[in-house]
Amino acid sequence: MKLSCSKGELLDIVNTVQKAVMPKSTMPILECIKIDASGDGHVVITGNNLDLCIEYNAEMNVPEGGEVALTSKMFGEIVRRLPDGTVTLTVNPENNVTKIQCGLSEFNIQGLNGTEYPAAPVLDEKYSFHIEQPVLKKLIRKTIAFVAAAEGKRPVLTGALFEIKNGRLNVVASDGHRLAIVRQELEEELENSKFIIPGTTLRELLKLLKDEGDVKVIVSDRHVMLDFASFQVYTRLLEGDFLKYESIISVVNNIEVVCEKRYIMDSLERAMLLINDDMSAHSENKSPVRFSIAYNKIDVSCVTGKGQVNDTVDVEQKGGDLIIGFNCRFLLDALSACDEQRIKIEFSAPTSGCFIRPIDENDDSYVYMVLPVRLYN
Repeated sequence: MKLSCSKGELLDIVNTVQKAVMPKSTMPILECIKIDASGDGHVVITGNNLDLCIEYNAEMNVPEGGEVALTSKMFGEIVRRLPDGTVTLTVNPENNVTKIQCGLSEFNIQGLNGTEYPAAPVLDEKYSFHIEQPVLKKLIRKTIAFVAAAEGKRPVLTGALFEIKNGRLNVVASDGHRLAIVRQELEEELENSKFIIPGTTLRELLKLLKDEGDVKVIVSDRHVMLDFASFQVYTRLLEGDFLKYESIISVVNNIEVVCEKRYIMDSLERAMLLINDDMSAHSENKSPVRFSIAYNKIDVSCVTGKGQVNDTVDVEQKGGDLIIGFNCRFLLDALSACDEQRIKIEFSAPTSGCFIRPIDENDDSYVYMVLPVRLYN
């Protein structure tokens, strides 16, 4: 195999497909990216960790077709450090040794047989839809912090639910302690359906999505493919039943405060200074932030082994008074996901979750719920 292209083009492709490569694996082939070049100049470069696969299609100068798998980390570092200019790859088909040339620089690295590389999933399409990249980016950004980081009793919570319902796309995430629901109108008419994308895939998608253009989403029984035109992202879906979130958010809350988001976030971030510095509080729940809601104010306080902080935020209050505790970081994540400057927070009891919603009663574009932490003093 022999091919050539500009360093800039090759670096962009490698940076994209590397997001689907395992940094370390018991199977060396999974630490590689595959380069498959045909004699007509069409080149497919693939990264695949069996859960996530990215295929990049490009047109290059290909005097001789062939395929090879190259260790992703080493190949990527080599390409990054090459001088600007045309990069030429030449593969010895007998031993897969690959020569990389650019200007006066030359590397020879050992490759693997490309035929051993796992192929991209074959999709049996059930339905598809288009969505603007900045819209999908926003939906993921506003929910990703709520996806469970590790598998517990409910592995399905390590992903986010994508639910098409009544002409809208609802993205739902929860780690069991908090819940995020963000809704977006769809331009296409689709039947109600749902699928669960792993959080690891969503984090990589955030790095790939741009602030313009759209993406086609193709859904099958076990996989979803996102078509970005020049490259395609395949991801396996998580199986299982997600939370019945509608019953959670339909509860009636009798205490409501409206406030400036930045003031309450500033207060929580001041409390985090002590919480983060308290090495004895290995779990943030051991140093909860206390909300004392009364007289159109929230008194925010926190006591840790390093000291104590007290603060006050002016709010517009409806309903009774309340004292309640929260994991400070969880509450900050929910507030950070809200784009509006003025928000509404609803409460009902010291042992019930708080709900963050838009001030407009007719706006249900998002709901965030954070469960409280028990206060012992």
